[in-house]
Amino acid sequence: MGVHPVLAAITTDYVQQLIQVKARQLTHKPGFSRSDQEDLEQDLTVHVLKQAHHFDASRGCVHTFISRVVDSALAMQLRSRRRRKRAAGFRSGSLEDAILHGQKGKGSLADMLDEADGCRRSGADARSGQERAELQSDTRRVLAELPPNLQVIAALRGDATDAAIARELGVSRRQVHNAAQAIRAHFEKAGLTKI
Repeated sequence: MGVHPVLAAITTDYVQQLIQVKARQLTHKPGFSRSDQEDLEQDLTVHVLKQAHHFDASRGCVHTFISRVVDSALAMQLRSRRRRKRAAGFRSGSLEDAILHGQKGKGSLADMLDEADGCRRSGADARSGQERAELQSDTRRVLAELPPNLQVIAALRGDATDAAIARELGVSRRQVHNAAQAIRAHFEKAGLTKI
């Protein structure tokens, strides 16, 4: 009896390159790093050898079999890494339970957080109603002071791309971009740099 086809193929350039490329692809996924490549190559090779007894020459080519086994091993590696990342050693806790020791004594993390922290986390606007009203008033004033051609572009920029504005106005994208910079300069001059 001769050498098993999978054992004979495992040392070929094709299979070695396949394993190397697949391991390199896996190192680009979250949870893996470049330093994992050699270990991944070894794990993939071992997995192919463990699955060699499943090869049936009547059902397909040895290279196709190895390719499928490697793909399956990669999927299992990804699943395993995601599962560990998601749950291993993770223990949720309350902000009330987190006790901080600082210059002002002991306190919970919840005591240190304010409404602005919550707004920053959720992406909400932390400004008060009065601040928002003042900002809207200042914005309307600056927009009214713009030249008519810049007013049109400023009105269109709210929900359109530069390319769409250029098409609609029959100008180049570069002209729209330059107009946007001029609009920004007007806002900066008015002291409205962070809107």
